[in-house]
Amino acid sequence: MKNNIAYVVTFCVLTAGLLVGCEDETLTFGIPSTSDLVTTSSEVFEFTTQSVKMDSVVANSTRSYIGEIADPETNTDIKAEFLTQFYTFENYTLPAEQNMIKNEAGEVEADSVEVRLYFTDVVGSLNNPMKIQVFELDTANVIAENKTYYSDLDIAQYVRPGSEPLTTKVFTPLDYELSDAVLTSTTHYHNVHIRLPRELGTRILRKALRQPQYFVNSWQFIHHVCPGFYFKLVSGRGTMLAVDVASFNIYFRYRDTKQDTTLVGLSRFSATAEVIQSTRIENQGIDQLLENPDVPYTYLKSPAGIATLLTLPIDEIYARHQNDSISRARIVLTRLNSETQDQNALDMPANLLLLPVAQRHSFFATRNVADKETSYTTAFDQSYNTYTFSNVARLIAYLHRQKVRGMADQGLTSEQWNVRYPDWNRVLVLPVSITTSTDNTTGASTQVAVNHDFSLSSARLVGGTKPIQIQVIFSSYQ
Repeated sequence: MKNNIAYVVTFCVLTAGLLVGCEDETLTFGIPSTSDLVTTSSEVFEFTTQSVKMDSVVANSTRSYIGEIADPETNTDIKAEFLTQFYTFENYTLPAEQNMIKNEAGEVEADSVEVRLYFTDVVGSLNNPMKIQVFELDTANVIAENKTYYSDLDIAQYVRPGSEPLTTKVFTPLDYELSDAVLTSTTHYHNVHIRLPRELGTRILRKALRQPQYFVNSWQFIHHVCPGFYFKLVSGRGTMLAVDVASFNIYFRYRDTKQDTTLVGLSRFSATAEVIQSTRIENQGIDQLLENPDVPYTYLKSPAGIATLLTLPIDEIYARHQNDSISRARIVLTRLNSETQDQNALDMPANLLLLPVAQRHSFFATRNVADKETSYTTAFDQSYNTYTFSNVARLIAYLHRQKVRGMADQGLTSEQWNVRYPDWNRVLVLPVSITTSTDNTTGASTQVAVNHDFSLSSARLVGGTKPIQIQVIFSSYQ
């Protein structure tokens, strides 16, 4: 469908600036002379959108999530639990064995062992009781760093076969064992403190002393000493923690021969970007939510929840402009205000990514960033309550070019192509997190990573049974 508006025609001398503004490479016209004239016109086309379930997404977030919470706007539940490996410094060593304090049997022994899950963001109640179990993973079945893992990963398959939980921890996110002064201190980093069996720490200390080759790097440590832990959620609906980092600590005692004193030593191993952290996401109730598509809106929901599918009117755009160049194509997605007044309502996504359906998994698996040709990002504009993709002209040209070449190669008509490849003109809009770097000299910001958004967010966009618009500006050379 399309809605024509009045043509605006202007004539001007073609300059280098116009050459830069032209973003359509569908046809080759040659290089116009400076005396050539350009005519511009504008049209608005309508197209449809729909909500689609994201069964799984690439789970490469550097944060981990654990908990379960309801989204009051969609009446769906989100449950998360995770596994993590731990990083060790290269060629890690302990004090000399003769200086380690030993037990009555003359063996090195850990004093205590703990894991701390540090977090800053909590969705839901800080007073909600939560219960988790910690399982040791299996050195014979290590989660591999050269594979792509998704948010529906069966974490249990990596647990040491037949093993029982190392421990069960019941807690509230706000640790009431600490004083109010500590909890309100600006230097306090909230964390879940989980004590583990001393035997685990003892085993690792003895390996460090007797098999130091397993501590030369993280790969050796993970494959031969500690493959990591699975943090399983048992109960705790009403709270979700975003874990910034997990720290695995082993305490021991040793003699300082120079000072002739006994000191407390600490072996610390942390979950960092150099090792794998993988969160399993379960979205419950999405199927029922999407059973009724006859609504004038679509959904966005993270993590690994719902995306909005756009079916772009590319055939219509090119029907009357086969010899024209598309210099600009603008899509504005309007957010509907939340209908719920629930204080636990989720925030709207901060950033969106638009890309072809065919690139849904490969974009994230190969760690791409938006190239402004087939993929684009935009941020939420709070002033207008919108997400705006200001110019997707290159994407439209790319999809049209793919169709024209494919029809020629396969001997298909336009109608046959559309039937055989129904997704050729469809793109997804989904929530993402964006990491940027800033040039100290110019101040320019550059994307260095675009990942699926694993934070909790939810929004409704105008669409569904209500068509939305794309404004296209064409240029033609006389």
